[in-house]
Amino acid sequence: MKKIWLINQYAKPPELENLLRTVKFAQYLGQKDYDVTIFASSFVHNTNINLINDRTPFIKKTYGDISFVHIKGVGYKSNGLRRIYSLIEFPIKFLRHYRKFGKPDIIIQSATVPFGNIISWAAKKLNAQYIVEVVDLWPQTFVDLKIISKKNPFIYMAYKAEKKLYTKADAVVFSMEGGKDYIKEKKWDMESGGTIDLKKVFYINNGVDLNDFNHYVKTYKLEDPDLEDKSIKRIIYLGSMRLANNLMTLIQAAEHCKEYNDIKFLLYGDGNDRNMLEQYCKKQHLNNVVFKQKWIDPQYVPYVLTCSTVNILNYMPGGFGNYGGSQSKLFQYLASGNPICSNLNTPYNLININNVGISKEFDTPKEYADAILALANLDETEAKSLSNRAKKVAEKYDYESLTKSLINIFRI
Repeated sequence: MKKIWLINQYAKPPELENLLRTVKFAQYLGQKDYDVTIFASSFVHNTNINLINDRTPFIKKTYGDISFVHIKGVGYKSNGLRRIYSLIEFPIKFLRHYRKFGKPDIIIQSATVPFGNIISWAAKKLNAQYIVEVVDLWPQTFVDLKIISKKNPFIYMAYKAEKKLYTKADAVVFSMEGGKDYIKEKKWDMESGGTIDLKKVFYINNGVDLNDFNHYVKTYKLEDPDLEDKSIKRIIYLGSMRLANNLMTLIQAAEHCKEYNDIKFLLYGDGNDRNMLEQYCKKQHLNNVVFKQKWIDPQYVPYVLTCSTVNILNYMPGGFGNYGGSQSKLFQYLASGNPICSNLNTPYNLININNVGISKEFDTPKEYADAILALANLDETEAKSLSNRAKKVAEKYDYESLTKSLINIFRI
C-alpha cells in the first residue's frame, strides 16, 4: 500500500471545511487503497479555533476515515504579521517533526510561495515523489489586484522562489487551466530557455462531491423564510466579503433592481468589507439586499444554492483570473443547476464555454443588473436546458473523477 502525505497548512477538519480539495482527495485516495495523511496547522483558518492550546507540538486526529496531523500553529485574525509568521512557522515545524511519521512514497504539497519551498528538502531526503499543487498564483494575484507592484523587491524574490519550486517538483498540478500559459509567459519553460519541463505540468481543477451534494440537499435544510418564499427570485452570493471580492459592484447592481418587488439579493459570508457594505445598504435604503449568516455549516450550502434563482461569482476586475478560475463554489453552483452570473471575463471561462450563465466585465452597474435580470427571467424551457447543462458539467468535476486524474500522475 503506497503512503501519501497531503501537506496543506490551511486544510481543516471535514466538518469545518469549505475548500474541499485536500479532504476529498484524501477520502477518494483512501478508497483506492492508498494510506493517506493530511498535515495541516492546528489553527483553523478563518475561525477562532486552535486545536492545540498547550505546548504540544502536534496531534494526530482521525475524522471518520480521514487521518490528520495538526502541527501547532499561531492564530491570527487578518493578513497581518501573525499571518505571515504562520506561513513561516508551519513548514519549519513540519521539518522539525516529519521523521516521526514514517516514510511516504508520495508528498503532495499545496504551494505557499516562498515560505513553503523548504518542504521540498524533506521530499528529497525521503526519496518521495514530490508533487506541488498550485491553487492560487502567489505572488501573481497580489500584482493583478495591484496590492503590490511587480517591481517590489519582495515580489521579485517570490517569483524566483516560485520558479525554483516548480523546477524541483516531480510534477506541478495547477487548479487553473492556464497554468502552462503562465509558465510560458514568464519564460520559465525549457523551450524559452528556462528550467521547467512542461511535460510535468498538469491541470486538475477544484470540484464538488456530487454524492455529498445530493445527500445534503435532501438532509440539511436551512430554515429561512427568504429561501422558502415562492413569490421572490433569489440572487445569492456566498463567500468572503473582502477587497478581492469587490462586492460593492454587486450592491450597486442591486440598486438598479430595487423597483422589482420580486427580486431579492441574499448575501452569505463575512470579511473586512461586510460592515461597510451593510452600512451602505442602510444609508441607501436598499431593502432588496439582505445580509445573511456570516458562516453556515458546509452541509447546508447545497440546499441554499438550490434555492437560488441566480448564483453570483463576484471579484475585482482588471487582470484577476487571467489564467482561468478555480473557485470551489463555482462547482457547487454548477451542481445546483441554477444560472451563474459573474463579473469576470477570463480565459478558459467554464460559465461561458458551457453556456450556463453570463460571465463578463460589466461596464456599468446597470449592465450587471440587466445580466442578472436576464438570467432570473429565463423561461421554463431555457431554465431547464441550462440546468441540465450545468449538472452535466458538474459531473466532469466530481471529486471521485478528479482523484482518478491525480492518480494518473503518480510515478509507478
